[in-house]
Amino acid sequence: MRPFLARHWFLLVLCGGVVLTCAWPEAVRPAVAWLPPRGVVAVALFLMAWGLDSRRLFLAVVRPGPALWAVAVSYLALPLLALGVGHFLPADLALGLLLIASVPCTLASAQLWTRLAGGNEAVALLVVLLTTSLSWLATTWWLTTAAPVPTATPSAALMSSLFVVLIGPVGAGQLARLLPGMPELAVRYRKPLSIVAQLFVLSIILKATVDVPACVSSLSALAVPATLLACAGTHLAALALGLWGGRALRFAHADCVAVAFACSQKSLPVALSLFQVFYHDSYPLAVVPLAVYHVGQLVLDTFIAEQMTPKCQSLQNAKCQAIPPSEPGA
Repeated sequence: MRPFLARHWFLLVLCGGVVLTCAWPEAVRPAVAWLPPRGVVAVALFLMAWGLDSRRLFLAVVRPGPALWAVAVSYLALPLLALGVGHFLPADLALGLLLIASVPCTLASAQLWTRLAGGNEAVALLVVLLTTSLSWLATTWWLTTAAPVPTATPSAALMSSLFVVLIGPVGAGQLARLLPGMPELAVRYRKPLSIVAQLFVLSIILKATVDVPACVSSLSALAVPATLLACAGTHLAALALGLWGGRALRFAHADCVAVAFACSQKSLPVALSLFQVFYHDSYPLAVVPLAVYHVGQLVLDTFIAEQMTPKCQSLQNAKCQAIPPSEPGA
């Protein structure tokens, strides 16, 4: 029981918090109303980036194929899937689905789920940094040229917002590692820092979820299950494309696992920050796909990662058995 709780504590807290928020939104609202999304996102990204050892990127940079494939799925295939599925949703919900599909990969959970499934964490880390670095351009392009609703979002304002929310905190976190003693401090307190960052992310999820019950009450009976299916289907399609496409390109299994999670998992804090600044007043229902997609990816990927783990372990054991034993004294 204890190993299960240690491994899935965040998912359990997340599900409990979401259920509590949906059941009694007015009780939770005062606790999260004061949270500034951009400030919370900046702090969470700084803490995560501070704990990232960028030297591990060398393992993935020397073979960039898997990471580049993940970026292509994340910023090309997944938004296109969201646009296609969005035709069957109301306009606000279609906008929300495109918004969550066009933001960068999550900074923490993609690595965590890759680790749980026995994948290559270095590839996941490289995908995180590439999608984060390119978000100011890719996310802006999708939201200003392909939005399913008429918006007057200025490209310059969107780019600057993404730069402040993403590039600044991640760059500051990596620069902090250059100070004497800071890398060692990040390693020593890696677990507490990770927990604090996850709790910041949880607070943003609850802030997004607190408005969902009121929004859902204004939707038709078919719109709610359609949104659930659209978010889950889009995520799973991107995950399958990353995994099976990687296999077709003959990437190592561990690299394919990393690609699958990193290309399909999207950052709710970044999406919610953009929603609050640019879309909240005109398209309030767009928050529903943001919360549904993020919660869905965490729940679905937990079970997918557990199914992948035995295969990764068997492949590793097969590799070890294939290595001939060394001669005594060699």
